Amino acid sequence: MAGKEENHLDGGDPRSLEGGRNAVRTAMAAMLVLATGVAAATDYPVSGSLTVNGNGAPLPGGGAFMGSGYDPASGAIAEGSFVFPQTTFSFDTPLGTAVATYVLDQTDTSSGAVWADATAALTPASFTLTVLSLTVGIFPVDVGTCVLGPIVIELAGTASADGLALGDDGFEIPALAGGACGGYGKVINTAIAGTNNQAALDLAGDFTPPADTDTIFASGFDSP
Repeated sequence: MAGKEENHLDGGDPRSLEGGRNAVRTAMAAMLVLATGVAAATDYPVSGSLTVNGNGAPLPGGGAFMGSGYDPASGAIAEGSFVFPQTTFSFDTPLGTAVATYVLDQTDTSSGAVWADATAALTPASFTLTVLSLTVGIFPVDVGTCVLGPIVIELAGTASADGLALGDDGFEIPALAGGACGGYGKVINTAIAGTNNQAALDLAGDFTPPADTDTIFASGFDSP
């Protein structure tokens, strides 16, 4: 991504806590949403960062988790989808610095839950990354149809009255075929494909944890 600022999530980041526990819980979160009343559809502003192949950059401004909602009594987060404006990233090639204009699109929807201990998680979100244009130096390059995916991001972290702080510290961007994207597939793979990727997302909104959800989840999560 653009710039050299690194934005790695370390083991102390609350977004990466209790990943296994949250992964199990999210399997039941969608079922909870179906059985629980959730507030009217809301678009939650999203900020944060992506780190791809060790290079970190802020998410483009204007992103949102669209059409969701939150029920503070149960902790259910209704289905929604992430929407981001197009943005750019730069990377080095043997022919000079390349600048790609791209858009990150969620191709499904995600629901989730917040628990009384303030942990939170969404069901896995599947994205595509579409490279819209590419320049190398001052020269435009025809990349044709250039889509990387599916990129599956599993977001978990913490909740509060200020919002959700969620992250995934190891998602994969699958490689393109070498002849893809106008023959520039290998060049693009070198820049962004692989598993050295992290996401740190902040959803602005009131996600105050429910007072007590232990009875709701006792049979689903806490039984031996």
